Amino acid sequence: MASVRVAVCALLLAALSPLAARAQCAEVEAPATGVTVERCEASERRWWRVRADLGAGDLGLRVSRPSESARSVESWAAAVPGAVVAVQGGDFRFPSYQPEGLTVGAGEAWAQTEDDGGLAVLAFDARGVGVYVPPRQVVPAEAWMENVVSGVEVLRAGAPVDACVGRGCERTSRTGVGLDESGRILVAVVAEGDRPASPGVTDAELGALLRDAGARDAVRTGEGATSLLWAGGAVASASSDGAARPSAAFVGVVDRASGQTTRLRGIVGVEGDEDGRLVGAELQLEALDGRVVTMGGTLTDQAYWEFTVPVREYVVRASHPGYRTGCKVCVGVPSEDVWCSLFLAPGEGEQRCEPPPRVLEVGPWPEAMDAGAPEADAGVGPGGSGVGSGCAAGGAGGAGGRGALAVLLLGALARPWRRR
Repeated sequence: MASVRVAVCALLLAALSPLAARAQCAEVEAPATGVTVERCEASERRWWRVRADLGAGDLGLRVSRPSESARSVESWAAAVPGAVVAVQGGDFRFPSYQPEGLTVGAGEAWAQTEDDGGLAVLAFDARGVGVYVPPRQVVPAEAWMENVVSGVEVLRAGAPVDACVGRGCERTSRTGVGLDESGRILVAVVAEGDRPASPGVTDAELGALLRDAGARDAVRTGEGATSLLWAGGAVASASSDGAARPSAAFVGVVDRASGQTTRLRGIVGVEGDEDGRLVGAELQLEALDGRVVTMGGTLTDQAYWEFTVPVREYVVRASHPGYRTGCKVCVGVPSEDVWCSLFLAPGEGEQRCEPPPRVLEVGPWPEAMDAGAPEADAGVGPGGSGVGSGCAAGGAGGAGGRGALAVLLLGALARPWRRR
């Protein structure tokens, strides 16, 4: 029944949306390899869309740390090495600048943030591999989580979601972030609003824009005056009143080749011999596409080696006469040392190393007993918070007289159902 409901929701919302497929999008100069930024217009609406390939060798993800709260997007992005794109990373409470829902930035969990099952969660590991968790599941902070944001669900399995919770059916500036079906493409949309030339979009319309940009699942991470886009060193889409407003968390894409570095280090030893060291071994670092990044050798009589390189995944190879060439996949961590020792077996030939698949085997997590929506605007700062679930049409900013048809069609589907 749930699948039928989702399908009908997609048809209804596509029909009711005033943003037709007449969108005209122009790509602006790419801020980094693997990132595209487009400016779009249609039906007196203006929005920006961003696609970033997190599987590309030099791209990474970064959510702001707790110590970086209450900054404007410009000041935050300027302080993040290699930042090329940044958007708001979730609703927050004012004046404490405390994000709503579970939030983790650069491996640091924000205190007093947790998931209660009311919001959807986007979580990423240190490789930038992401997982989308819909509402109802209660997601705890876990050790593998490097960056996490939470938000109102606006797109689920390719179908826009509109529950008209809080200000979800009003047209305003809105920001959404999601993942494509492969899980490697980060998609962001910033819709301009609260201005004569572009009144904005509803949550359902934001979900449709994210779907059209290539997302499969997505959340709203900002709305109102704090919704804006920073790209390529400047604000591309300013706040509705032009002010540089502070926010809590931000989501950024970083070019790791020009920013953060890590130090890979280790020894070259003999397999099965705890004290065996292969002094004079030669080492080679390769990107996952096979490109040689750097080469060198051991540095001490203990066969110690090290390389300071941009943060990304590497294949490290070590060779020594009389031994089989060994390899290992190592993941850099920003501003930290990562041990990546290799142990070679006597013989000829070489070991094969394949990077791990870009999937996360996590969960399942318990389902919330009661993930009711928070009261509209109750103690929430600019942007507010709500729970996107189910499918509804009409309401403020809806489609007017066509709402009655939607209600009739949805009535046939109005039975209890659970998310999986």
